[in-house]
Amino acid sequence: MGKIDEPPVYTNRPIDEKKGEEAPPPPFTEAVPHYFQDNKSPGWKIVINNRFWTDGFRIFVSNDASNKFDIFKKKNTSPEVVELQEQGFGVPLFKAVTSFISVSGRFITFRRYTPTNLHPFDVDRDYYDYCVVTKSVHLSYDTYTFKFTPDPKNPSLNFKVVLFSHSILPIHDYIYKGERRRWIDESNLMNFRLQWQVKYGFKHTVLTPDQVSMTDSWDGKGDSLDRKKQNELLNGLLRKTFSISAKYPKPEYYGPYITDVLGEAEAFFKLGYAEVKIDDTGNPNTNVNYESIFSLREDDLVTICTATVLKRQKDIVEDNRRRRRKN
Repeated sequence: MGKIDEPPVYTNRPIDEKKGEEAPPPPFTEAVPHYFQDNKSPGWKIVINNRFWTDGFRIFVSNDASNKFDIFKKKNTSPEVVELQEQGFGVPLFKAVTSFISVSGRFITFRRYTPTNLHPFDVDRDYYDYCVVTKSVHLSYDTYTFKFTPDPKNPSLNFKVVLFSHSILPIHDYIYKGERRRWIDESNLMNFRLQWQVKYGFKHTVLTPDQVSMTDSWDGKGDSLDRKKQNELLNGLLRKTFSISAKYPKPEYYGPYITDVLGEAEAFFKLGYAEVKIDDTGNPNTNVNYESIFSLREDDLVTICTATVLKRQKDIVEDNRRRRRKN
């Protein structure tokens, strides 16, 4: 669990704040947006590199690892590079292969890279399908089913995670290891947009037993929710559809802890990637080398996969908006 982090101040802003017009971007004096600087606890700064949309995303444990990968490609047969990559340094963690059709069916396949000491790292060979994500569309929410394969030689370790993404409210709920977890989309807040810092931003939290989750209406098996169960997040769909404030985060959406942060810097920063900051304050091992792909636990890999799906969602929305502007 991460350190206690109160919901951002701007989640309590007056509703009429949204009436103001967006100002032009301020002059930038920092290389990294404030949204990524808030969390200074130990952990990973995962980067999801933007690539041509038909080629998916390469995911690294850090921007430094991404840069090392580009350098190592030119001399990957040298003994020093082979040894470093065998230990998980300077190699990608995942490649997220995206589907051409994003409405339903297979959405993303995560290929997990597995460097070996048998030969120099081969990005086109040393991987296996770690997680396959499928999407289904329902009234007021979409469902993303993640089928994980931690070890292709041991099917008994396989498991499934189901993420419910609300179509109106800025919440994305799932259960992992008995915990009800949630990504909260903060992108629509006016103060958020006026900062001209990131295109979108999400905070990850773990809910307390008394908080309401979309998963409270799930039977734990399929990809749909039971609307017969009383759930304030799913009821009143028509009212929520026409509510201006429905898309804004509320303090009650947040659990007591903010464990992880997802965001993608505005184009002005010219970073070229989305970032997932994962908190590792709960790890008793103080000798973790966060630059190796082998430093990540299964819990962290699940977080990265769910975050990448949210990034893909945002990319699709942005692509559709761009097409409408051209027309």
